[in-house]
Amino acid sequence: MRAVDGASFEVMPGQVLGIVGESGCGKSVTMKAVLQLVDEPGRIAGGEILFRCREEGGTREEIVDLAKLPRRGQRMRAIRGAEIALIPQEPMAAFSPVHTVGDQIIEALQIHQRQWRPDGGKLSRAEAHDIVVDLFRDVGISMPEQRVGAYSCSSPAASGSAR
Repeated sequence: MRAVDGASFEVMPGQVLGIVGESGCGKSVTMKAVLQLVDEPGRIAGGEILFRCREEGGTREEIVDLAKLPRRGQRMRAIRGAEIALIPQEPMAAFSPVHTVGDQIIEALQIHQRQWRPDGGKLSRAEAHDIVVDLFRDVGISMPEQRVGAYSCSSPAASGSAR
């Protein structure tokens, strides 16, 4: 059974794309396929997912077929989150309730540090922490220094003011 068949769209550099549609029409499956996050036993049975990105370790651009990259490969992991991201339908459930929100975002920043450190230098935990506090402040989260140490909104320990 095909969950999605014939989906096609083009996103230009710097553009943000929102996928909308009726419940069950394949929005989440389509975006999970782009990011190589389709749950087993699902798979990408055919087609192409072409993405223009910087050449690995270089400054030239190249076109990569994401459907052909190994799901857990270093290249796909470098693209996922740093170049292409998915905001789930229920974003408040996207965080783990057993780790602080700050720890989860710090980890993502360190994994995708080239966006924050184009010179290739390693992003320290303290630097990543400061970036998270600034990002929280930029989007209007009150008391960002304290919120970094808070648990997600799905946890009883969290305050609803960050929703």
